Amino acid sequence: MMSFTLENLEHVSIITVENEKLNFENAPNLKTQIIQSANEDQFSPLIIDLKNVTFADSSGLSALLLAQRTYRDSDRPFVICCVGERVMKLLEISHLHTVFQIADNRVVALSLV
Repeated sequence: MMSFTLENLEHVSIITVENEKLNFENAPNLKTQIIQSANEDQFSPLIIDLKNVTFADSSGLSALLLAQRTYRDSDRPFVICCVGERVMKLLEISHLHTVFQIADNRVVALSLV
């Protein structure tokens, strides 16, 4: 089963993590998808939708940080949306909630890009 879906909308790319876990098993694939999206469309911002994710480890956070750096370095917006309670707690503990732009839902995320 594919662990991510990619939607290329008119002005934004959206990657949805389909697994409940964003961890060492699937984070490398997410990193690959982030780099491909960044390279294929060098102008569009990126939204990563975490609506299905209930658990993330350091590998998962590393993938999100890669997206943050990649899009920041090319002056493009990057937004995470639909972050569940456990993942948000992890972002807060690691102080990454201040690094990422986080939206409650896709509508808000789209308005930020």
